[in-house]
Parts: sequence; C-alpha cells; structure tokens
Amino acid sequence: MDNDFSFNPDNSSIKNIVKKYEEMLSLKEAFFFDVSEFEDILNYYTEENETSKALEVVKYALSLHPKSDTLLLICAQLYVSIHQPQEALKFLNLAEEIAPFDIDLHYTKATIFSQLRQTNKAIEQYKKALKFTDEDEKEDLLLQLAFEYENASRYEDAIETLKEILRISPENEMALYELGFCYDHIDQVEKGKQFFLSFIDEYPYSYIAWFNLGITYGKLDLMEKAIEAYDYSIAIKEDFTSAIINKATSFADIEEYDKAIACYQEALQYDKGDPIIYSFIAECYEKMEYYDRAIYYYRKVISVDNYIADAWYGLASIHYELGMDKKALSYIDEAIERDQTHSDYIHLKADILIQLNYTEEALSLYQKVLEYNDEDEDIFIDLATATQSVFSLELAIEVFLEGINKQPQNAKLMYNFVAFLFKNKKGVLAMHYLNIALESFYDDYMELFDVYEEVKNNKEIINLIESYKK
Repeated sequence: MDNDFSFNPDNSSIKNIVKKYEEMLSLKEAFFFDVSEFEDILNYYTEENETSKALEVVKYALSLHPKSDTLLLICAQLYVSIHQPQEALKFLNLAEEIAPFDIDLHYTKATIFSQLRQTNKAIEQYKKALKFTDEDEKEDLLLQLAFEYENASRYEDAIETLKEILRISPENEMALYELGFCYDHIDQVEKGKQFFLSFIDEYPYSYIAWFNLGITYGKLDLMEKAIEAYDYSIAIKEDFTSAIINKATSFADIEEYDKAIACYQEALQYDKGDPIIYSFIAECYEKMEYYDRAIYYYRKVISVDNYIADAWYGLASIHYELGMDKKALSYIDEAIERDQTHSDYIHLKADILIQLNYTEEALSLYQKVLEYNDEDEDIFIDLATATQSVFSLELAIEVFLEGINKQPQNAKLMYNFVAFLFKNKKGVLAMHYLNIALESFYDDYMELFDVYEEVKNNKEIINLIESYKK
C-alpha cells in the first residue's frame, strides 16, 4: 500500500492528523481530537492493518467522547476483527443505548451472534436492522436473514424471505439458488418446480430460474425436462458453464454418454483446462468401456492438478478391470495418499490385494471400509469371503448375517449369501434364506444366477423361484 496516499486528495490532511496523534504519543501529552478526526486516524490504522494501534486510538477516543455511538461501533468492529466477540458486544450494547436506530449497530450484533451460533439472537438483530433500513440496503439484509433462517433449520421462513428479495430484485441470483436449495432440503421439490415455473412465466429470460428449474426436474428424475430447461438457460446465457455441465450430467444419468461428452467439451470452451470437467469426461469414457480415452482424460486431470484423488482412483479402477493389478495398486495408493478416509478407495485397494493373494491385508482393509461406511453395498459380501479364507466358514456366515441385519433392503447381499451357502454345501440353510430373498426381492432373483450360475440346473431351486412368480 502507498503510505503517501497520493491517490486521494484528502490524504494530506489525514496524514497531518495521524502525525499530530503520533506526536502526542511521543511527547506523552494529551491533545484534543474531535470524533471525525478520530475516525480518520482509525481508518488510517485499519487500512494499514495495525489493529493494535487502532484499538489504542479508540480507547483514547472514548475517554474523550464516551457517548459517541460512532466510536463505540468502531471499537466493537475492531474487537470482532481480532476474534473477541464478547468484548465487541459490550461496546455494541453501550452504543445501542445511545443510538438504538443505527442499522450498522444491529447488523454487527447480528453477525456476532451468528458467529457465536446464537441464531435466534442473530435473527432478532437482522429484523431490527430491517426496521430502520432503506430500500437500497434492504436486499442484502434480507439475504443475511434468510441465511440465518437456514442456519436455524427454519426453511419455510427462509423461503418466504427469499421470495421477498425476489419481489424487490427479481434478478437476485443468490436468492434463486437458495430457494432451490431450501425446497430440496425440506423435500418440497414439487413446490420448488411450481415456483420456478411461475417465476419463469413472469421473467422468461431469467437464466438462473431456468437453471434451477433444470435442477428441480433432475431431482424429480425428469431428465428430459431437465435437459430442456438447461437448454433454455444456455440459450439466454451461452457461456453459462454450470448449466452446460448440468446438462451433460443429465445425459450421463440416462446413459447417453456421447451427448454428455459433447456437452462437457462445450464447457471446456469457456473453462479451458478445468480438471473437474476432464474428470467427468473420463468417467463417461470409463462407463462406455473406452478405457484408452478414459485413461487419457484421467491423466489430463493429473497433469493439471495431481492432488485430485478421484483421477488416481479412476486410473486404478480401469487397470483393475483390465487385470493389471500391480499398476492398479500403485494408482490406488496415490488416491489414498490424497484422501485416506474415502471408503471407495480403501475398498478398491482391498479388492486388488485379493487378486494379488494378499488376503489378510485385504481383510484388514475391508474391516476399515466397514468402519467408515457400513452402507457400502458390497462390503459385507467381500468381508465375508475374505473372512472365510483367513478364518472359517462359521465366521463368514456371521458376517453375512450382520450385513443382512444392517442392510435389510440389500437384495444383492441376500442372494450372494444364498449362493455362498449353496457353494459351501449348506443346502438347507440356503433354501431357507432363498425363500426369504424371494419373498422380499423376487424381481432381483437373477442376482443369484449372476454369482452362482450352477443353480440354474437345480430343478428344486428353479421350481421354488417359479412358485414366487406373481
């Protein structure tokens, strides 16, 4: 910063006031300054990031002007800046006795209460500030109030506040985004859809509204309509990369990967070299089993930012799929080095170790996956299989039963358990659990054939399956 303040015509007078104050300190005397002069001195030290000096100034200033609400507010704001909120509140309370209608005072109190997670008090202060504000400041205050309602999980109040903002300023992008978030959070996506449709009727060129409508359709699994909404958003603002990316993701969700890739490539025209977009493209190619192209794009991700763990995970997954287990192991180690608690990474490493015949090490990792994510669809299957190899069949059965207890809606787990029992000559027990599986998950019975094809030749099993056919 230029200490001479040459860019500001008033800087010479400010500099003279600061010089006079510093002379007073050196002479150890007491000079008089009015409130506006103290404001100049405080602004100077604040801009110079000399907060301790500013605090000394304001304490001296208050000794001369103890009833100045301006100085009390500045003092409070200085204490906020050094993370002493309780001290700041003392001075704000004094200021409020003098100037109860000061908007900045209530705004500062609200932000402090918000930081202290005293949400209701913060809301109260924002409401007080709104009583005294003019239209120019109202929009920002309402947005802060809406955020505070969200912090308090009062989403209905947040929605009404955000709608009030849009009545004042229909182009307020943040309010539109937050409305979509609130409707989604309280599981009122259909209401959100109706709101955005109504809003678009009135403001058809709001690309943010079209974008949020697309998100809402996506939440409702109406992907074609979501894509159409994103198209309108992009037509209004052609470089709106968020809409282009969401459109691409919608295509990927319905497995139209070629169209998804084309959209991601379009997004790269505006966000050149974005590693996240490269990663999305790589995932599409991976799902299409175009592994060479997927590897190419995962490597592009790493060339831009080699700390993105998902790219290393993608490379590991592909090489594991190709049977290149040692390479896969080196890549998954890179992913885990960057994110040591991601259960998918640990799970894949355990799978690779199984292929490399390091079963005990894999078992330890499967147990770690279970600690991090006991909702992993495959963890109990893999853990049970490894448990049988290292310990015993009985312990493996216990693992399966624990999994069925924790994931009672996991059809894949149930049919894998049945197959496991058949393979291990536990026919009676297998038939018992097959009945349970068919009763609960008849439509998924092909899972049994996928994992244990031999049962297709067992007439008793086929007849049992047929008996559950609706």
